[in-house]
This record gives sequence, C-alpha cells and structure tokens, in this order.
Amino acid sequence: MNEEYDVIVLSMGLTECILSGKMSVNGKKKVLHMDRNPYYGGESESITPLEDFYKRFKIPRAPPASMGRERDWNGDLIPKFLMANKWSAG
Repeated sequence: MNEEYDVIVLSMGLTECILSGKMSVNGKKKVLHMDRNPYYGGESESITPLEDFYKRFKIPRAPPASMGRERDWNGDLIPKFLMANKWSAG
C-alpha cells in the first residue's frame, strides 16, 4: 500500500465515523479509516451475522434454522431500556 493520506482514523465508533465522514466529504481530505475488529461501531457495536454473535458469547450451538438467514440479524451490544405497557392492543 503505497498511498498517502491526509488523516488516519483508528476505531469505528460513532464519533470516529462522523469525524472521518466530515473530513472526507467533497474530497477535502483523503482519509484512511481503520479498525482492528472485523465489525464496526466501537462501543456501540452491532454484531452480524448471527453466528458471530453466538461465537462471541460462547453459545455452544449454531443459531436455529427457524431464525432464517444469519445476515438478517444484528446483535446490538448497547443495553436499551424498552418501555412496555401491560395493556397491549391485541
């Protein structure tokens, strides 16, 4: 790789992605954006395919076929607060 870059951004967190996108828009800067992980998202990572999620958390079996295609799933690693109502419309 004999190319030159104006900026090298390490990590694929939200801040880094916004920063590299902003710098590279309209060809203002030549940006090399790299991460050591095979996924992106940094602290807000999301793992896909589903098999990778199972491996990451050492689930000792493959995802069941009933879950469909593995790439249709993302394992979001940020805890979420989900509100639910005991009176559902159903």
